[in-house]
Amino acid sequence: MAEKSKKSKSGSLKPAKIIDPKEKVRVSRKTLLDMKEKLVAEGLGKSLPEDLVRPFDIGDEADRADTERTHEVSILLSARDKEKLLAIDEALEKIREGTYWVCEECGEEIGGGRLKVMPLAKSCVTCQSRLEKETAHQKFAEGKLDQSLIGEAEGEATE
Repeated sequence: MAEKSKKSKSGSLKPAKIIDPKEKVRVSRKTLLDMKEKLVAEGLGKSLPEDLVRPFDIGDEADRADTERTHEVSILLSARDKEKLLAIDEALEKIREGTYWVCEECGEEIGGGRLKVMPLAKSCVTCQSRLEKETAHQKFAEGKLDQSLIGEAEGEATE
């Protein structure tokens, strides 16, 4: 297998690291599963308010324990944590489909370094930067619009 080359900071060419696709999948899955486990463990580490504890009279003891655990985690996780858990599950599904490393915006590969730092990234650095700029411009424009509407409303109120 031929090695790709990259320019180092000093300008000289050095061989790029070639990652085995199976290793790439294994590492990505492990990272996401570790994140999920940590999130659920943090949720279970909180105590459930007494009024939210509910008795279960159906199924065997294992079923009741699993249902109770799911119920408690659901209550204890904040909305943000629930969104993160959903994003982790979506990323795991993308790994199964083979699309985890593909930018949702341009279809190019998301760099391994970006996914290592931000395992839930859905866009490459270029597209994410563009999206953030568009969002900032939109918020700025909305702020200007809000200010002009407030000014108009104040002008009408003084008439």
